[in-house]
Amino acid sequence: MTDQLAEALAALDAAPHPLARRFDSPEPLAGPVAFLPAAFNPPTLAHLRLLQCAAEAAAALPAAVLTTRNVDKAVTGAPLPARVEMLLAARRDGHEVAVLAANAARIIDQVAALEAAFPAADPTPVVGFDTLVRLFDPRYYTDMAAELDPFFERRRIIAANRGPHALEAVAEWLHQNARNYAARVILVELDAEHAAMSSTLARDLAAAGRLPDLVPPSVRAILAERGYYAPRSGLT
Repeated sequence: MTDQLAEALAALDAAPHPLARRFDSPEPLAGPVAFLPAAFNPPTLAHLRLLQCAAEAAAALPAAVLTTRNVDKAVTGAPLPARVEMLLAARRDGHEVAVLAANAARIIDQVAALEAAFPAADPTPVVGFDTLVRLFDPRYYTDMAAELDPFFERRRIIAANRGPHALEAVAEWLHQNARNYAARVILVELDAEHAAMSSTLARDLAAAGRLPDLVPPSVRAILAERGYYAPRSGLT
């Protein structure tokens, strides 16, 4: 399975235009889709909880989208095929999310990738506070208004609090920094436990020799077997 996933992801990454692929089902996406683009290194319970909240808020199918490219980060930690495997494993624990990958780094290009791959789908991006800030960072655009104005004319996004930032802080940041688009942002609130979780913390726990409880049991089993983030002495 890993070899097949590696080939599929390599072909996706080599595509000259934004493109996406689904791995949990041969059926194409259709209808409303709330998709969370992330590195999933590893996928955590926070990712899955955010998708659940977003899907409920938008009456949409939840979809985890592994991004093979990132605006800020290189690929480190678990290989990309393993991250798809971990997302598929999470489904065995009852997390009913579609599992996809896309070759686009920016949110607006990820939407284009999903539209190209699944013309019958109506995708809505889901972001945490850190990704929301990057969405409105001029560094990632030649002309931010020229690109974001038409995007928000036909699309909304779903944003959530993360870490120490309460939902009120997210709303205030939008008001101060992206007022023209704030009406197109649906805010959803994560509980404090899930808002404090992160892949970074999960990796740090694994590197310290502990299997993190921040991930679903089936993902935990994969980490125990393969130790992508663990010291060579093993996990406990």
